[in-house]
Amino acid sequence: MHRILPKIEGPEDLKLLDHQELEILCQEMRDELVRVLSLRPAHFASNLGVVELCVALHLSYDFTKDRIIWDTGHQIYPHKLITGRYRNFDTIRTKGGLMGYPNPAESNFDLFMTGHAGCSLSTALGLKVGDDLNGNTDRHSIAVIGDGALPSGIVFEALNNAGGLDKNLLVILNDNEMSICPRVGSLAKCLDQARLTSLYQDSKRQIKDLLEKIPFGSVAKQALEQLKDGLKASLMGGRLFEEFGFRYFGPIDGHDLPGMLKWFADIKEQKGPILLHVLTQKGCGVPQASEDPVTFHTPPVFEKVGPERTLISMKRGGSKGYTDAVSSSIFKIMQENKKVCVITAAMCQGNKLEKIREVFPERFFDVGICESHAVAFAAGLAKTGNRPIVDIYSTFLQRSFDQVFQEVSLQNLPVLFCLDRAGITGPDGPTHHGAYAILFPLK
Repeated sequence: MHRILPKIEGPEDLKLLDHQELEILCQEMRDELVRVLSLRPAHFASNLGVVELCVALHLSYDFTKDRIIWDTGHQIYPHKLITGRYRNFDTIRTKGGLMGYPNPAESNFDLFMTGHAGCSLSTALGLKVGDDLNGNTDRHSIAVIGDGALPSGIVFEALNNAGGLDKNLLVILNDNEMSICPRVGSLAKCLDQARLTSLYQDSKRQIKDLLEKIPFGSVAKQALEQLKDGLKASLMGGRLFEEFGFRYFGPIDGHDLPGMLKWFADIKEQKGPILLHVLTQKGCGVPQASEDPVTFHTPPVFEKVGPERTLISMKRGGSKGYTDAVSSSIFKIMQENKKVCVITAAMCQGNKLEKIREVFPERFFDVGICESHAVAFAAGLAKTGNRPIVDIYSTFLQRSFDQVFQEVSLQNLPVLFCLDRAGITGPDGPTHHGAYAILFPLK
């Protein structure tokens, strides 16, 4: 049987496939992701999780004119595979090759070079407002954001602005219960509660059908309206987002391609800001990756791949890196001094802090992808006599430059910053270069 993926020159070719062929295509896209990991390290589990979502979006919208922003950008591989870049996919994360993140220089389907979390809603809203000002009101604008990036402060700034403007903006919440490590914080609990509310969507549809058959102003109609509102309030499905002025739909199965196509067909006809809650599985389609999405977020190179995408072994690195030396030193200091705390921003695994999290849970703080908060939080800890260590990638600490200056340096507070991966990071490209570490106002 001839493979389908090599024949996909662009999203328009997807429309030539029947349902069975689309399912086969999704399998082939996952096979291609596995094959690339036999060549070099790359983001893996997050890309496996959005294959069907990516295909459904490109079938439902025309991104030669509509707008799509993939937040953070590490889940961009399926998008690249079906937007004319399959033949160059071998070159991903190499010098002169495809970038591991969105890159407008590669394709008109990539609108922004993204690599940091949280900015998709703001840029998608700006695109929509700009298109409307230019008279292109028929263009759809979509932001796809993960549950790990959702707590970023800029996301709530954008939600507040978008709800006030009442523009036709679609936010797709890709909820896989993960950042790189498991998600943290009260918002994660809110999303867990929303996962239990599929009953609400089914009941809401049934009540809506009944309401359309009941005469306006009748007691029965008022009672059903109250029942619908009460059901929403009790289940707490998307109430947070609805308070921001968004209409909330979901949660829906992000691996049910026909189901998503029906949802997108319905949502396209609706007005105002909408949030669609999509449930996906990080690592979907590869057993080891779905069972251990932390290790398989960016795993070592695969040495052998068995049938049905079974990963028989992975090549392991030899010598330890600077990150290992730093985390070992932090662990030793924390053993000696009970005033020492560690703060990271959703990068426990990347900064090799797992042992510290396990042994000193009361002094380990993962604040999520909220670097500005992490630094200001550290300033508060330091003011009380504790000795916080802020352990964040250099490229991400740039997001909290103001807090480093205002809350720490100007106050002359004893906060220790560990800037992992400072300098040039070749494979990840310019979005991840830690080129500004020397400019930070640190003593």
